Amino acid sequence: MRIMAYGMVFLTFAVSPVMAATASGFVSHKAVYQIDLWKNTSNSSVESVNGKTFYSINKGCDGWYSTEKYAINFISREGQSSEFISHYETWESHKGDSFSFSIVEDSTFNGQQTHEGFANLFTGYGEASFLGSKESTVELPSDTVFPVQHLSSLIQQASAGGRVYQTHLFIGGEVSDSQYFVSSLIGKAKHAPPRVDLGDMADDKYWPLRVAYFDPSASDAEPEYEIEFMVQENGVIRSYIVDYGDFSMRAMMESFDPINDDAC
Repeated sequence: MRIMAYGMVFLTFAVSPVMAATASGFVSHKAVYQIDLWKNTSNSSVESVNGKTFYSINKGCDGWYSTEKYAINFISREGQSSEFISHYETWESHKGDSFSFSIVEDSTFNGQQTHEGFANLFTGYGEASFLGSKESTVELPSDTVFPVQHLSSLIQQASAGGRVYQTHLFIGGEVSDSQYFVSSLIGKAKHAPPRVDLGDMADDKYWPLRVAYFDPSASDAEPEYEIEFMVQENGVIRSYIVDYGDFSMRAMMESFDPINDDAC
């Protein structure tokens, strides 16, 4: 899952057996998360955070369709209020080799912005095209994955007892913020019932996955941000924390509904 990648999270092709696997075990669903301030430091200008995330993922005949809507309000230590609103839609093929995105954002910081484009992965390389007033095409690293495939690979690594997973992740958006080198630490499985009624999609087992997002062109050893996901084997994310260094935000699931897969 992605959140505020411009200012996130949710999470490919045949390079190895793990990379070649698809997200066939994921379940179609929608969920609402409540966002608040988790921690801040004395260097942070953020005093409080409140908002909501509306997330859905649906298995279609040709791939996975996902939608994320964010409405977040930040209050500074001086009492100033800043808003961030985002509507992020993606499609990702079942094989994980094609991806498209459409993003509309409105914030106190940058005003309204729109980003659209698509990407494809081939043997040994990938290519992303960005549409709109600043059309461009960029090459992607050979180990690039898209969000659904990335989360699927993380869960498979966790199931197999893996502890570290690194790759390049393409999420779309503005050219300079569309791809990251990601390094993930996979925690040991935990066992606890979910706080929210997930019905038949509930699982007592879940993994903590901490993903660090690095600018692939930067020499800085510090990530731009990190996200820790609490995720079940079927792809349902119970909660997550987004850490920007000076402050972090927590997103707790407050409602959940299953979605029927498309009839194919």
